[in-house]
Amino acid sequence: MTGGPVSAAADLVEVRPGYRTRVVDEGDPGGPAIVLVHGTPLDLRAWDPLVPRLSPSHRVVRFDARGHGSAAAVPVPDATTLAADVVAVLDHLDLPDAHVVGHSWGGEIAQRMAVEHPARVRRLSLVCTRASPFPPFGDLATTLRAGGADLDALLGRWFTAEERAEPGGAAGTVRAWLAAADVERWAEALEMIAHFDDLSELSRVAVPTDVVAAELDAVATPEHMAQMAEALPDATLHVLRDARHLVPLQRPDEVADALLAPSSTHRSRSS
Repeated sequence: MTGGPVSAAADLVEVRPGYRTRVVDEGDPGGPAIVLVHGTPLDLRAWDPLVPRLSPSHRVVRFDARGHGSAAAVPVPDATTLAADVVAVLDHLDLPDAHVVGHSWGGEIAQRMAVEHPARVRRLSLVCTRASPFPPFGDLATTLRAGGADLDALLGRWFTAEERAEPGGAAGTVRAWLAAADVERWAEALEMIAHFDDLSELSRVAVPTDVVAAELDAVATPEHMAQMAEALPDATLHVLRDARHLVPLQRPDEVADALLAPSSTHRSRSS
C-alpha cells in the first residue's frame, strides 16, 4: 500500500485475545517502522493526511485502539493494557521495534509503552498530549454519558469558525466521526486522560523524543508540553505556531518534518 485513506471494511485481526481490530501496514516495506497511535474518539483514519508524508521512506503501521473504529465494541482498559496492545501489533507484524508516535490520548499510550517496553521503542514522538491529569475531561465524560455533549463546542476547540463552515472540509469529517463515536468508549478514554499521571515517569524514557505542541491547544498546552520536554532525558520541543490540537490532520507537513528530523538534532531543545 502507498498510504492514504483506509476503508472501514479493512480486514480485522485478533492481536490479543478478545481484541480484534484493523491493522494497516503500508509504505516502504524495507524502511524503518513507524507506528501511529490515534487520539479519542478518532480512529486510524485520523492519520490519513500524514501517512503519505511518511510512507515513501518508512514502513507505516496504524491500527484502531480499543473502543475506537473497528474495535468500538471493546471496552477501553488502563494505559498499561493499551501499551501492551501496541507491542502485540508489532509482534503480529514480526517487528522487533519501531518509532512510536502518539497523538493526544494516543500520546499517553505511547508514553506508557516507552516506559514499560523500552526495548520495543526506537524513537518516541508525543503530539499534542499530556503527562499530567486533566480533571475537566472527567466532567466531559459525565456529560457525554448524560447525552449533553455539544459537538459544535467541541469542534470549536479544534477548528476556526471559517473552517467549521467550509463544505467538505476537515471539520465536517471530524464532526461525522464524533457523531458516530461510541459514547461509552469515548467517555472511558476521557476518564483515562482525566487521571493520567506519568510526568515523573518520563525520566525513564531512554530514546530520542519529539515533543510536538500546538500554540493554540488549550488542553495539551505548549507550557505543559515544555514541562514534558524538560522531564525527558533527550527531547526536542517543537511548537507549531497558530496551530490547534488536530495537527496530524491540519498541519501534516510540519508534523512530518518533526518526526523525520535526524535524531542527532535531539541533543538540544528548540521551539
